[in-house]
Amino acid sequence: MIVSQQYGPQLLKILETLPAGKVLEIVNFAKFLKQQYGSRTQSQIDESSLLLQQQSLSKIWDDPGEDLYEL
Repeated sequence: MIVSQQYGPQLLKILETLPAGKVLEIVNFAKFLKQQYGSRTQSQIDESSLLLQQQSLSKIWDDPGEDLYEL
């Protein structure tokens, strides 16, 4: 990855100057970011496609003749 090649050495220099507890905080934050943003790129589902699906299914969902308990 180009980003890690660009910022990797800089991050390592910074990490070497920090106490162990702060390095652990950075690692935990990096894991959090990966969990939040990494899964979005893997699933390749974006908000616009979900909205499109919702609009196409609204005819079924919003049918006043359909009883909630019949579903």
